[in-house]
Order: sequence, then C-alpha cells, then structure tokens
Amino acid sequence: MVSPQRAERIPLIALFFLCYVIKVQAVSYRERPESLAVREGQTVTLRCAFIGLTAQSVVIWEGPPNFNVMSTDRNVDSLYKRHRITGNSGRGEYSMEIKDVQVSDAGGYRCSTLGLQEKAEMMLDVIVPMKKAPKIIVSDISITAGQSLTLSCRTTEGSPLPTLTWFNGTTQVQQSNEELTDDRSIASLDLVLPELTRWDHGRNFTCVADQGHPELAPLTASSTMLNVKYSPVVRIRSQSIRASEGETLDLSCDVDSNPPATVTWRKLGGDIPTNAENRGGTLRLPTLDRTAAGVYQCQANNGIAPSGLGSATLTVQYPPHITSNFNRKTSPFVGQEAFSLLCEAEGYPEPRVRWRRKGTKLYFGNPLQFSRIDYDMEGDYECVASNGQMRDAVRQIFLDVRGKPYINTVSLKVSVRSGDTARLVCEILSDPLPEETRWLRRGPGQQDKPVTASQRPGIREEETTSPRGVTNTLVISHVGRSDGGVYVCETTNTFGTFQREFNMEVKGDTNTQAVVIASITVIVLLILFATIFICIAKRTGLSAGVKREKATSSTLTASRALPPLPPYLNSRSVPAMDPDDMDGLELQDFNGTLKPRPPPRMDKQPYSIGLSYPSRLDAPPPALLHCGETEAGRGGQHGGLALPGRSVGNRGFHDSPGTSTQRSPGKKDRQQCSVLNL
Repeated sequence: MVSPQRAERIPLIALFFLCYVIKVQAVSYRERPESLAVREGQTVTLRCAFIGLTAQSVVIWEGPPNFNVMSTDRNVDSLYKRHRITGNSGRGEYSMEIKDVQVSDAGGYRCSTLGLQEKAEMMLDVIVPMKKAPKIIVSDISITAGQSLTLSCRTTEGSPLPTLTWFNGTTQVQQSNEELTDDRSIASLDLVLPELTRWDHGRNFTCVADQGHPELAPLTASSTMLNVKYSPVVRIRSQSIRASEGETLDLSCDVDSNPPATVTWRKLGGDIPTNAENRGGTLRLPTLDRTAAGVYQCQANNGIAPSGLGSATLTVQYPPHITSNFNRKTSPFVGQEAFSLLCEAEGYPEPRVRWRRKGTKLYFGNPLQFSRIDYDMEGDYECVASNGQMRDAVRQIFLDVRGKPYINTVSLKVSVRSGDTARLVCEILSDPLPEETRWLRRGPGQQDKPVTASQRPGIREEETTSPRGVTNTLVISHVGRSDGGVYVCETTNTFGTFQREFNMEVKGDTNTQAVVIASITVIVLLILFATIFICIAKRTGLSAGVKREKATSSTLTASRALPPLPPYLNSRSVPAMDPDDMDGLELQDFNGTLKPRPPPRMDKQPYSIGLSYPSRLDAPPPALLHCGETEAGRGGQHGGLALPGRSVGNRGFHDSPGTSTQRSPGKKDRQQCSVLNL
C-alpha cells in the first residue's frame, strides 16, 4: 500500500518527466521570417525553416488580410494561385514563394508550427513607384515684396504614399504639418513664407517625394521659382565724377527691379546738354564743356511704388578764364593815393589770381594796390590766373600815368673845368608832354632870370622826345668862372609846373692844377728819401756812439766792486774844485762834465711810465771819480776813487737817492774831484 506522502510525490514526478520529454522534442526556428519590400510585379520568397520537426509536425503559413491561413504543411489554399511552398521539408524548410507580387499581397505574414514558444511575424511591403512627380500649387501667382506666400506640394501617386519634404536650393526648409486624407490616397505638404523680399525673387523651392525604398522607387521632385515683384532699386557707380573739358563721359545708373523699370535722366537746376544720348541705364555726354557740370539724377519706374532714384555730381575741370571786363588802358594821376586794380577769374579747380609787371617774374597779390602813383609805375601789367593743372589765363592792362611834369634827373650837381663844355640834363616825365620847358639862372635874392642864347655865344638847348616824356639839355660851351651857380629847369603842361635846381661848379684851369700836383709830389718824395736814410743809418750803427754815451751818463750803479786806482792817477791830476760848491750835491757825468744830479722824485715809482732806467747788464764801463780832501787844521790830503752815485771819502756822495753823509761840526772840508772814464 502506498503511503500518503508517496502518493503526493507521484504527480510531481510525472510532471517532471513530461517536461523532460517535451524539452527533448521542442521545435525552434532555424531561419526566422524577416520583413521584406518588393516592387510590384516581381517575385519574392518569404523564407522560413525549423529545427526539431517530427513526422507529425504541421507547418502553417498565415497572411493578409487578417492572418488568414494560406497553407498547411506544403499544401497551399487554392485561393492563392501565385503562391507555393519551396524548400527541403526534410531539413525543415517551408519557404513561401509569391510570383507577380500585387499590392494586395502586402501585409503581415506568420510562419508557425505546434510546439513553438513564439510565432515569428514579418511584413511584406509591395512598392508601386510614382508615375508622376508631386504637384506644387502656389497660392498667389502675382506676389509682391512684403506679402506672404504659401506653397503646397501634393501627390496621389505611389504605394505606399511618399513622404514630402521642401528644399530651398539644397537646404531643407522647416516643414509644416504633413496632411493625409482619410483614405490615405493623397499626400500634401504646405510651405508658408510669411514676408517676401526682393532677395526671394528667383529662389528655387523644391518638393521631394520619398517612398522610403530608393533602391526600388527613386525619389521624385518638383520645383518652382518664385517671381516676386518689387520696386526699383537704383545704384550709381560713382556719386562724384571729375572730367576735363572736351572729354566724353558716360553716366551709369544700375537698376534692380521686377518687372524691369524704365530709366529717365534729368539735371537738377538745369537742362541736360542737347548732345546727350540717353541709353537707358547710361547717359552719354560727348565733348564736355563747363556748362555740363551739375547734379544728374537717374529715375527708375516699373509701376511698383516707390520709384528708384540715384544722383551723381559731375565736376568739369577747365582752364582759368578771366571774367573781369577791365579796359585795355587805365589812366591814374600822379600823386593819386590808394589806387588799385582788381582781377576776377573762374575755373576748376578754383584759380589763383595774381599780378605781375610785364616781362618780370615778380608777382603781387590781387587786387594790385598802389599807395601813391608816380611816373615810375607807368607800364604794362598782367593779371595771371592759374589752377596748377592747365594753361594760365593772362590779361594785360596798360597803366598810363597822367599829371603834371616831374623831373627825374639823378645828378643835380655838375662839376666842370674852366674852358670845357657843360651839359645840364633835365629828364622830364610828363603825360601829356610838356607845353614849355625853359632854363633859368638864379641870381642874388633868389631872382630867376631866363637863360637864352642871346646872353652870350655858346649857349644852346637840345631836346629829345621819348614815350615817357622829354629830355632837355642846356649846353654851355667854353665855361668860365662867371658861368658857375644855380640853374633851374622849369617845365609846364596842362596839369601844372615843376622845377628842379642844378648847381654847376667851375674849377680852375689845367696848368695851375698841374703845378700844385707836381709840388705835392716832390715834397712827398723828399720825405720818403729822408725816412729811408734814417732807417739805413740805424741799421749800420752810425748812431751807436751816441747811444753808448747816453747809456754811460745814465748809469748810476755798477754790478761789481770797483778796481783799484791806477798808479799814474793821483790827486794832482784831478782838477781842483771849490769844496764849498760841492756841499750837499751829487755829481753826475754828462759827457765828461760834472753836473749836479737832480733831487730824487719820491712821488714816482721806479717802474712808472716815463722814467728810464738803463739796463745794468748792457751798461758801458762806469766812469771813475777821483777826489782829494783837505782836512781843516791838519793840512793833509787824501785821495779816493768812486763810481758816480757812490760816496767818496767821508761825505758829499751817496749810494742812492735819499741817503747822505753828515759833516762833522766845526770842520771845513774841501774836495777836489775829477772824472776818469775807464
């Protein structure tokens, strides 16, 4: 009998055994069905293979619509005449082949058998390519800049219906929502452009249809180019133009508009030259002249407001032209003050206006101003206008100075020798010419008397006329001293009278002057010869003895000790002198004669200017002074030698000025001295 516990274990054991048997005999896919896409009309094979099939295994194919059973094992339902099962059943291959695939064949398929844990499904897509490209519909054919535009792309072609995409050139545009009809027979996609500009004109927008299988159904596309109308936009290539007179110029006006605009030209503040050629966007101006300068305006109109405008300023360069209409000649008066000449000119660039005297390169400003007019200013003057690039403009005017005469003679003093011919030249500047010119001689009391040929022979007048006036010359032949004095040239015309004094000096005859000159020459030669002789004498030493004696007499001191007195000299050889005459004196030798030395000058310095002290080195040998002395009451005599200026014996001589030897009281000394020249 089985115990209750064993009885409970039996079902479990049986269950495990059953599971083992089932596991051993389980069926699985060796090749699972996979989704495919096939073009309509082609043949397709839906592959399916198993592992673990038995003889009792049955393979079933299910398909559209709604997974209807299409085949059992290798038998295909009669409804599916284009279908058949292929493959080696012994190897578990149960593939379904479909010929001439139709759109109705598209859908889900399932290949299965008993014992499978999961039935594999697949999708078969049947592609029918689009026969026509999608269609683009424009909401408004005539669109103007500033408005919005909607582009619609639609198609009913193809299976499955394509996916639509918008491109601007090669750039994908942000998509609007794609719309499909309920029966999914129409696909549509809109592109909205909110505000168009002139830059959108001519853009190419493309709608591309994609069925998802480009290898079976290529992409198809449709394009449209926008036609945006906009007002003209004008551009002038150069807003400031310079050209020279005589050239040909083209003014260009570039216009951007849709539709094309009509271009017209006009000149602000004037008329376009009559020879101008309007060629639409180009205005040709042949043979420019200065009147063509101005502002030119180009106007473009295509019916869409506003019109396009552009302007260019034309500047015509031309040489200077003097516009002042002054006369060929002007006539200021002598003495007129603050006179001026004004010259005006035009040209481009603006000319510089200056004045110059004809034939010179010295320029003056404009206006040409004269502080005071005189005859020297008469002549041709030129107004010169230049702008640095072209030829100068020149206009000439003659300054014709009018007024009373003026005598322009420079030399008013004439010197002439007696017997020669004197010529007093009176140069007269006058316009009109003088009516009368005469010579006067000024006498005592400033009385003027006319000088005429009747006064004495040899007086005459010579007169020549020039464009500036008259030259009147008074000629006096064989001038004498009585002809000297002051002469007056007086000239008169319509505007007045003018005088000028001439002073004529008559010098002596030629013989007297020659004598004076000869005398002066002789005196100068004598002085020159004397000077030469003195110089030669000094150089040859003729005056050396004189110099030595002067130096000996002026030398007062010796540079060495005195030599002893020679034996042949004694007191008897010295002439006697009265001792009373020598008291208090210093003796000085002057060429062998003893004279008292002047007292010393204590107020002068030894080296003051004006004192002469002979050189000790160059002094000649000093003279020796021999003196004898007799002492009172003793009757004896003593002799001695001394240089001049030194003391001899006991008194009477001094070493230097300012020192002396005092005499003993009660004694009377006598001295006898003589000078010995060594």
